[in-house]
Amino acid sequence: MELVPVRCRIPEHLNRLGKNQQWLADVSGISKQRISEIVNLQKYNITITRAIILAHHLRCSVDDLFVWAWR
Repeated sequence: MELVPVRCRIPEHLNRLGKNQQWLADVSGISKQRISEIVNLQKYNITITRAIILAHHLRCSVDDLFVWAWR
């Protein structure tokens, strides 16, 4: 069994803040393309540093970035 993300919650946090992916890219220094890949679960294996940066700007915990499940 392996722990995998089944849903990215970044769009929910952006909606809560009234912001978009471009804003997140601008404030985090992570490219908009990379943010899009993360949101679409094309690149969910991100570094802990990036996860902390995203969580900081989204005002949530790192655990709140994805919904995880065992498969």
